[in-house]
Amino acid sequence: MSRMLRWGLGLLLIAGLLIGTFLFLPFRSWLPGGTVGNVPKSEVVNGTAFNRLFPKPQPGETIVFTQEKRGFSEARLKNGQETRALLAISDTVTAPEARSKFVRAAEQLQGWPLVEQGPQASALLVAQRFQVKVIGQGAGLDQQQRHDLLGAFNLSGLASLNPGASSPLALPQGQGEPVRVPAPEGRRKQAATSSTPVLEPAA
Repeated sequence: MSRMLRWGLGLLLIAGLLIGTFLFLPFRSWLPGGTVGNVPKSEVVNGTAFNRLFPKPQPGETIVFTQEKRGFSEARLKNGQETRALLAISDTVTAPEARSKFVRAAEQLQGWPLVEQGPQASALLVAQRFQVKVIGQGAGLDQQQRHDLLGAFNLSGLASLNPGASSPLALPQGQGEPVRVPAPEGRRKQAATSSTPVLEPAA
């Protein structure tokens, strides 16, 4: 193939790409990730704001934060060297499809819709925006243990978060105050000697 022909084919390819870009530009919001990827950072809660809302560790437990990014924070609940559960909070502004599984939720926890995701995961949707998830690890957790952990998050504090962290997040019309259900007795008692959360890099 001559050099001239190669140059000609290259120019045709570039021209085709440019024409395609202009043709599809009006439909960019229909493409996968076309709207989510363009969410301004100012409209997404940073993962650092979630850390203080995780459950307080009980005696013998530690909370080890393993991942933190825009709209997401994750930690391991450890008992000694054993990881009992993965705990996470995510801002569904960056992934609106995550809210769809809560539409037909048959259960509630402290007034928020609760769903099960397989035999080892439970998830809660707070203020129609923040997903809180507990995933059993190792020997696993039964459903009640997962629900106890979800209830130990500071859910009212999470509901009041907003990206600017200066004013409460407005609840959708018709969404009243969540029903106040006391946390389980075992997690309500905080011993003076209980461990504090530590920040470690993910393994």
